[in-house]
Amino acid sequence: MNNRVVIRSLVTGEGCLVAMDDGAIVWRPTHGTRSQLKLDAIATVLLAIKGPTEQYDIAAVGDASGGITLLSLPRLEVMEKFSVDGGIIRSITAVPGSFGKYVAATQNGSVWVIGTEVPARAIHLFTHSGPITSLRLVEDSIIIQSAWNRRTYDWTGTTTNDFNGTQQFEVKANQRANRRSRILESEQLRNKKNQPLMLDLPVLG
Repeated sequence: MNNRVVIRSLVTGEGCLVAMDDGAIVWRPTHGTRSQLKLDAIATVLLAIKGPTEQYDIAAVGDASGGITLLSLPRLEVMEKFSVDGGIIRSITAVPGSFGKYVAATQNGSVWVIGTEVPARAIHLFTHSGPITSLRLVEDSIIIQSAWNRRTYDWTGTTTNDFNGTQQFEVKANQRANRRSRILESEQLRNKKNQPLMLDLPVLG
């Protein structure tokens, strides 16, 4: 009996890439034959990349052991394997205008550039201050999302912008608390005004 569970999925117009809890990667094309491959570790990130024909021909898979595997689509043949330090791969993005170069982020905040054209196949760029939720590249900037916080780095690891998203939630939480306090105070005043006037009555013996 097959009790495998889907833990990651990526849907494109050409098919669906699925990662299972036993390390299996499955390509389910819209038209054609299904392909399957089993990796040594459980997948944590899936990324599909378009080739020169504007069709998805590469899948980058980050895993729980710090590995990144490049697979061909639709056959799921292993093209390249990379490994970085820092734990679980949390995010991968392709470097625009490059040939097979990627930026990957790990659980402990390490950011790496990997690829066959990269010296030693992997270079550590910098380390973010916490676990990375996602990353993206905009021109010469690397934008790191970590929970509600967003920080922008250049390729040397220098911070060029820092946005603390939790501050907005703290302000709104204080505003809600103040509104609740005012409403409660108004209710208490209204209740006091609506109390019936009690007159002292003589006691008859």
